[in-house]
Amino acid sequence: MKTFLPLVVLVMVLIYGCSQEQEVNPRKGQGFSMLINGKMALTASDIDYYDQSTHFIYLKNTNSFLTDKLVRDSFQIYANGEKIYSGIFHSWYMSSMPLGAAIYTPVTFYENYLIPLAYISYTDQSGKKVPPVDPRNDSRIINALSSWNQLHTGLKCEIRSVKFISTGKVTLELQLTNNDAFNYYYLDPEKMGLGLFHYFTNGLSFWSPTLMKSFENHLQHIQPDPWDSWQINWLSLIRTHEKKTIWINYTNFDPVPAGLYKLYFRFPGLSHVKKEELVQRNGRIWLGEIDLSQDFQIR
Repeated sequence: MKTFLPLVVLVMVLIYGCSQEQEVNPRKGQGFSMLINGKMALTASDIDYYDQSTHFIYLKNTNSFLTDKLVRDSFQIYANGEKIYSGIFHSWYMSSMPLGAAIYTPVTFYENYLIPLAYISYTDQSGKKVPPVDPRNDSRIINALSSWNQLHTGLKCEIRSVKFISTGKVTLELQLTNNDAFNYYYLDPEKMGLGLFHYFTNGLSFWSPTLMKSFENHLQHIQPDPWDSWQINWLSLIRTHEKKTIWINYTNFDPVPAGLYKLYFRFPGLSHVKKEELVQRNGRIWLGEIDLSQDFQIR
């Protein structure tokens, strides 16, 4: 019996040690990393760069861990060994919407060199945002990415003005800014036409919390053929540290009565771009989308 107990203890130690080897504890200085089920799925050495404007991770290779047939329900994001936030994997086929950080699976709208980190929130009746803080913008993440020279700001889009010209006619003025080190190609509504541009976005809308109703443009969308194709002549170039003004003229907008509104607009980019096509002659194609919202009063 005396010899049996030490043997049992030794076996238990070996089993525990093996299980500990499967669990990964990110260490300080490791930059940006992702764990799934306690195992390292993504390290800083896997990342080409991170676009802060869309929270897209561009990989050096492919995101094979998202296509593996593994049981996945949540992920954890670390910055230099410190856990910053958790998120869930959410299937596109589910009718429900997740709250907080999420990765939609399968990642069908983007190629497998990219991981889109989504964040879903809503504004309640009191005007508070739920959840209140987007953890993707945590300064510790920014510092970890910067220390590995992987942080890129992407594009910034702002609503400069909205003007009601006459009944049904509304003009939206946007300012697009490139503070990044890359030149970017972006979808240009003037080049591609509003119908095709609005295939990629729902466009401008006004939400009335008083009337509990949305007001929007009734524009006929034009679908590319095939649906996942694109053409370089749809795109314009915005150079590094350049600003551009974009005008969108709607001619068939709902009549919007006086009142307080929440204005929404989603500035779109391309999605189905192969890795070898991402970098063009004078710059890089910007992928993703930027959601814009602001309070707006119509008198």
